Amino acid sequence: MAKTTPNEFDPESAIIDADLLVKYRMVNRAVETLERAIDSAPRHVGLREKLREILIDAGRRDQAAQHCLALASLHISAGDLDSANERLLEAKRLDPRVSVTGQLRDTGSVETAPARTQRILSGSLADVSLFDIIQIIENSRLTGVLTTTSSAVSGEIHFDEGLVVGAKSGVDFGRKALSQFAGAADGSFDFEKTTETYDRTIQTTSNTALILDMLRIQDEEDHGLGKLDTLQ
Repeated sequence: MAKTTPNEFDPESAIIDADLLVKYRMVNRAVETLERAIDSAPRHVGLREKLREILIDAGRRDQAAQHCLALASLHISAGDLDSANERLLEAKRLDPRVSVTGQLRDTGSVETAPARTQRILSGSLADVSLFDIIQIIENSRLTGVLTTTSSAVSGEIHFDEGLVVGAKSGVDFGRKALSQFAGAADGSFDFEKTTETYDRTIQTTSNTALILDMLRIQDEEDHGLGKLDTLQ
């Protein structure tokens, strides 16, 4: 039975209590026990992993997906690329509707990286959309370069503490290059965290505004309204 003492939010005790509650088919109480513990220790991986496991077993896939996203962000913070990719892809499998925006912000910012290049994320654009990746980078306040290779475009998007500051594709730079990334729905991506400072070829205070412009251009092209040379 779950403790009612001040120690009820101790992570290890909460996990043991949750297992016991599940054993006696009190799943809702097990979930509540872990949620209270997570409120006290939001960056504890073990608590979220146990809650994710219980939610999946209970068929509550949408809630499990949200905790997968939180875990992905925690693994990014720790530099654990494989685990971050695994949880991010699992979130998409559990609930294709998930948005990375709010959940990843709740887990906190990534600590400052050492003065070197470090691969943080990689995968397939068929599994994770480019816009989701941009949101992950923004909400984790990462600095570095996102490299994509797809049938639509091959190039780089540059970030400074999560904000898009530049892009290049072939001979194009800045907003003109960035507009070409909207159609990237296949191929692969890699994000490398670095302390390098990139030339600012895109002036903006909001990634959301840039994404909306990219989507608008893509929509106009899809409807045969012609290709725009640059984002407005």
